[in-house]
Amino acid sequence: MVLLLCACGVTVPTRYYTLFDAADFRAPRARAASFVVDVQPVGIPAQVDQPQLVVREGDAGMRVLEHERWVAPLADEVRGALTLMLGEQLAMQDAVATKAPAAGQALLAVKVDVQRFDSVPGEYAEVAATWSLRYANRPPSVCTVHERQTVGQGYDELVRGHRRALARIATQIAAAARRLAAGAAVVCTYDG
Repeated sequence: MVLLLCACGVTVPTRYYTLFDAADFRAPRARAASFVVDVQPVGIPAQVDQPQLVVREGDAGMRVLEHERWVAPLADEVRGALTLMLGEQLAMQDAVATKAPAAGQALLAVKVDVQRFDSVPGEYAEVAATWSLRYANRPPSVCTVHERQTVGQGYDELVRGHRRALARIATQIAAAARRLAAGAAVVCTYDG
Protein backbone atom coordinates (compact mmCIF):
# COMPACT_ATOMS: atom_id res chain seq x y z
CA MET A 1 0.00 0.00 0.00
CA VAL A 2 2.85 2.38 0.87
CA LEU A 3 4.53 1.67 -2.48
CA LEU A 4 1.29 2.39 -4.30
CA LEU A 5 0.91 5.73 -2.52
CA CYS A 6 4.54 6.62 -3.23
CA ALA A 7 4.11 5.78 -6.91
CA CYS A 8 1.13 8.14 -7.12
CA GLY A 9 3.31 10.98 -5.86
CA VAL A 10 5.91 10.59 -8.61
CA THR A 11 5.63 13.28 -11.26
CA VAL A 12 6.82 12.87 -14.80
CA PRO A 13 8.86 15.87 -15.92
CA THR A 14 7.58 17.78 -18.93
CA ARG A 15 10.03 18.17 -21.81
CA TYR A 16 9.84 21.06 -24.27
CA TYR A 17 10.83 20.97 -27.94
CA THR A 18 11.48 23.60 -30.57
CA LEU A 19 11.89 23.59 -34.34
CA PHE A 20 14.77 26.04 -33.98
CA ASP A 21 18.34 24.82 -34.01
CA ALA A 22 21.37 26.75 -32.80
CA ALA A 23 22.69 26.48 -36.36
CA ASP A 24 19.67 28.48 -37.56
CA PHE A 25 21.02 31.54 -35.75
CA ARG A 26 24.30 31.81 -37.66
CA ALA A 27 25.01 34.81 -39.87
CA PRO A 28 23.65 34.69 -43.43
CA ARG A 29 26.13 33.34 -45.99
CA ALA A 30 24.37 34.05 -49.27
CA ARG A 31 24.42 37.27 -51.27
CA ALA A 32 21.71 39.58 -49.93
CA ALA A 33 18.48 39.54 -51.92
CA SER A 34 16.90 42.66 -53.39
CA PHE A 35 13.68 42.10 -51.45
CA VAL A 36 12.44 41.74 -47.89
CA VAL A 37 10.53 38.62 -46.86
CA ASP A 38 7.29 38.69 -44.90
CA VAL A 39 6.47 35.18 -43.69
CA GLN A 40 2.80 35.41 -42.84
CA PRO A 41 1.01 33.37 -40.15
CA VAL A 42 1.20 29.66 -40.91
CA GLY A 43 -1.86 27.43 -41.12
CA ILE A 44 -1.63 24.17 -39.15
CA PRO A 45 -4.07 21.22 -39.14
CA ALA A 46 -6.31 21.30 -36.07
CA GLN A 47 -5.39 17.71 -35.13
CA VAL A 48 -1.78 18.67 -34.38
CA ASP A 49 -2.32 22.29 -33.35
CA GLN A 50 -1.82 21.39 -29.69
CA PRO A 51 0.71 22.42 -27.04
CA GLN A 52 1.69 18.73 -26.85
CA LEU A 53 3.40 16.66 -29.51
CA VAL A 54 0.83 14.56 -31.35
CA VAL A 55 2.05 11.27 -32.80
CA ARG A 56 0.45 8.83 -35.18
CA GLU A 57 -0.16 5.28 -33.97
CA GLY A 58 -1.13 2.65 -36.51
CA ASP A 59 -3.18 3.54 -39.57
CA ALA A 60 -5.73 5.86 -38.00
CA GLY A 61 -4.78 6.41 -34.37
CA MET A 62 -3.32 9.57 -32.86
CA ARG A 63 -1.88 10.06 -29.40
CA VAL A 64 -1.34 13.35 -27.58
CA LEU A 65 1.87 13.17 -25.52
CA GLU A 66 1.04 15.04 -22.34
CA HIS A 67 4.64 15.43 -21.13
CA GLU A 68 6.23 16.16 -24.53
CA ARG A 69 5.36 19.75 -25.51
CA TRP A 70 6.22 22.48 -27.98
CA VAL A 71 7.90 25.48 -26.39
CA ALA A 72 5.51 27.77 -28.35
CA PRO A 73 2.34 27.18 -30.41
CA LEU A 74 3.18 24.90 -33.34
CA ALA A 75 2.12 27.51 -35.94
CA ASP A 76 4.57 29.98 -34.36
CA GLU A 77 7.31 27.36 -34.24
CA VAL A 78 6.89 26.57 -37.96
CA ARG A 79 6.69 30.24 -38.94
CA GLY A 80 9.74 31.16 -36.86
CA ALA A 81 11.81 28.27 -38.19
CA LEU A 82 10.92 29.07 -41.81
CA THR A 83 11.67 32.76 -41.23
CA LEU A 84 15.13 31.98 -39.86
CA MET A 85 15.89 29.44 -42.57
CA LEU A 86 14.79 31.79 -45.36
CA GLY A 87 16.74 34.62 -43.75
CA GLU A 88 19.90 32.54 -43.82
CA GLN A 89 19.41 31.37 -47.40
CA LEU A 90 18.46 34.81 -48.74
CA ALA A 91 20.85 36.75 -46.45
CA MET A 92 18.19 38.99 -44.99
CA GLN A 93 15.97 39.67 -42.05
CA ASP A 94 12.24 39.28 -42.26
CA ALA A 95 9.96 42.27 -42.86
CA VAL A 96 8.66 42.22 -39.29
CA ALA A 97 12.20 42.66 -37.93
CA THR A 98 13.13 45.40 -40.40
CA LYS A 99 9.77 47.25 -40.12
CA ALA A 100 9.82 48.37 -43.79
CA PRO A 101 11.76 47.59 -46.97
CA ALA A 102 14.69 49.90 -47.71
CA ALA A 103 14.69 52.04 -50.83
CA GLY A 104 14.79 49.82 -53.90
CA GLN A 105 13.69 46.71 -52.02
CA ALA A 106 10.42 44.99 -52.86
CA LEU A 107 8.32 43.02 -50.39
CA LEU A 108 7.97 39.27 -50.92
CA ALA A 109 5.03 37.80 -48.99
CA VAL A 110 5.31 34.08 -48.15
CA LYS A 111 2.19 32.20 -47.07
CA VAL A 112 2.44 28.57 -45.91
CA ASP A 113 -0.52 26.32 -45.15
CA VAL A 114 0.48 22.96 -43.68
CA GLN A 115 -1.93 20.16 -44.58
CA ARG A 116 0.00 17.36 -42.84
CA PHE A 117 2.39 17.42 -39.92
CA ASP A 118 2.74 13.72 -39.19
CA SER A 119 4.99 12.30 -36.51
CA VAL A 120 5.68 8.57 -36.30
CA PRO A 121 8.34 7.91 -33.65
CA GLY A 122 11.17 5.72 -34.89
CA GLU A 123 9.92 5.94 -38.49
CA TYR A 124 9.35 9.36 -40.04
CA ALA A 125 8.49 13.05 -39.72
CA GLU A 126 6.34 14.32 -42.58
CA VAL A 127 5.28 17.81 -43.65
CA ALA A 128 2.96 18.42 -46.60
CA ALA A 129 2.12 22.02 -47.37
CA THR A 130 0.99 24.52 -49.94
CA TRP A 131 3.03 27.69 -50.10
CA SER A 132 2.57 30.83 -52.11
CA LEU A 133 4.77 33.79 -52.97
CA ARG A 134 3.45 37.24 -53.78
CA TYR A 135 6.06 39.62 -55.19
CA ALA A 136 5.44 43.25 -56.11
CA ASN A 137 2.26 43.52 -58.18
CA ARG A 138 2.49 40.08 -59.81
CA PRO A 139 -0.11 37.36 -59.27
CA PRO A 140 0.86 34.89 -56.54
CA SER A 141 2.84 31.78 -57.37
CA VAL A 142 1.50 28.69 -55.62
CA CYS A 143 3.28 25.37 -55.08
CA THR A 144 2.65 22.17 -53.15
CA VAL A 145 5.40 20.29 -51.35
CA HIS A 146 5.65 16.99 -49.50
CA GLU A 147 8.68 16.18 -47.38
CA ARG A 148 9.20 12.97 -45.41
CA GLN A 149 12.31 12.44 -43.33
CA THR A 150 13.31 9.12 -41.81
CA VAL A 151 13.92 9.41 -38.07
CA GLY A 152 15.50 7.29 -35.38
CA GLN A 153 14.13 6.50 -31.94
CA GLY A 154 13.12 9.23 -29.51
CA TYR A 155 11.19 12.48 -29.62
CA ASP A 156 14.34 14.59 -30.07
CA GLU A 157 14.99 12.70 -33.30
CA LEU A 158 11.38 13.18 -34.39
CA VAL A 159 11.64 16.96 -33.92
CA ARG A 160 14.96 16.99 -35.81
CA GLY A 161 13.20 15.19 -38.66
CA HIS A 162 10.55 17.92 -38.82
CA ARG A 163 13.32 20.53 -38.76
CA ARG A 164 15.02 18.84 -41.74
CA ALA A 165 11.71 18.69 -43.64
CA LEU A 166 11.13 22.40 -43.02
CA ALA A 167 14.70 23.19 -44.11
CA ARG A 168 14.07 21.45 -47.45
CA ILE A 169 10.82 23.41 -47.86
CA ALA A 170 12.65 26.66 -47.05
CA THR A 171 15.27 25.82 -49.70
CA GLN A 172 12.55 25.39 -52.32
CA ILE A 173 10.85 28.65 -51.30
CA ALA A 174 14.18 30.54 -51.38
CA ALA A 175 14.97 29.22 -54.88
CA ALA A 176 11.50 30.22 -56.09
CA ALA A 177 11.86 33.66 -54.51
CA ARG A 178 15.15 34.28 -56.33
CA ARG A 179 13.57 33.22 -59.65
CA LEU A 180 10.54 35.43 -59.06
CA ALA A 181 12.70 38.44 -58.16
CA ALA A 182 14.75 37.87 -61.32
CA GLY A 183 11.60 37.98 -63.45
CA ALA A 184 11.51 34.24 -64.15
CA ALA A 185 8.58 31.90 -63.56
CA VAL A 186 8.42 29.88 -60.39
CA VAL A 187 9.04 26.18 -60.98
CA CYS A 188 7.31 23.99 -58.44
CA THR A 189 9.03 20.80 -57.34
CA TYR A 190 7.29 18.01 -55.47
CA ASP A 191 9.64 16.12 -53.18
CA GLY A 192 9.16 13.22 -50.86
